Amino acid sequence: MNEKKIQWINKPRTWSVTRRELLNKCPRAFILKYGFKKKQGGFNRHLTNISNWTSPYILMQRALRGLIIQRLECVSRGVKWEENDIALKIRSRIIGGLKRQKSVLAVIEKRIGKSSSLRRNINQKEIDRLVEICCMRYHSIISAAPFSEILNGKIEQWFIFSRLTSTVVNDFELHISPDIVWIKGRNCHLLRFNVQGLNKLQHHKSLENTAMVIWAINQKGLPSNHERYVIENFVWSCGKWNRWIETCNLTDIQDARWIIMKDISEMQELYGRLGPALDLSQIPLAKDESICLDCGHRDTCPGGENLERASLIQSALEMAKAAQKRA
Repeated sequence: MNEKKIQWINKPRTWSVTRRELLNKCPRAFILKYGFKKKQGGFNRHLTNISNWTSPYILMQRALRGLIIQRLECVSRGVKWEENDIALKIRSRIIGGLKRQKSVLAVIEKRIGKSSSLRRNINQKEIDRLVEICCMRYHSIISAAPFSEILNGKIEQWFIFSRLTSTVVNDFELHISPDIVWIKGRNCHLLRFNVQGLNKLQHHKSLENTAMVIWAINQKGLPSNHERYVIENFVWSCGKWNRWIETCNLTDIQDARWIIMKDISEMQELYGRLGPALDLSQIPLAKDESICLDCGHRDTCPGGENLERASLIQSALEMAKAAQKRA
């Protein structure tokens, strides 16, 4: 497969909140995770796994989200659920995540020929603490509405959906589905829950939530009128679960579409900087050093050692190439 065809195949055509957040945090990390996905062979096949590297604390959050979804799936299917072994379930998920990352670490260290800066020993006490935090958050959310109302049968007509399922809009794949949908009276509630977030619902987050309505009106069996939707967001922040409830109008929906299309345009413009030679020197680095701390590319990225200096060098290389094109 020639380079131009590979570049065309890998051109970003997918939008999700995760992609949007990574694009804004670190354009280089975004390209490394999503820009090489369909190029087979060599080291590129490991890029996704390396990009997914994260801290034990984030692994705990992933375990929490997975457990909540598993609990809802069991209720939906009528499968018996043992509440007594929650800590065991969480521990298994966290340890499983740590084991998977060990194999990724081996790939990184083989590539760099030395011990990775990502390597650290996680002792039993740390794991116990993560399990304790996760258990507390789990019990807190299932005892809060609407989760408690789903579990006790008060909400009878409800459905769960996967964010991995995409909706095609203008030939782009958008991951904008809610986690839970339920019907209450004439209204249809669309809810996403986030295991970590801010204590205030920012405007761009509100627009991201509104995108769920775009998904809903494209689904058979759900209302086609946007006025019948109630948008909900359940977020852990400041030591508690926060619930935000909103309605939307046509302007909100149009704004949500605009921000998604703008993001995709920026993703494609960024990818275009690579060129057929896939020149990473043209891709900006992270905006803050804290983003680099648990990045899987820390050992091989110029910003992993000194972000400020690396960013200056990258900017100079980008300007030099631009000047060369104008000459």
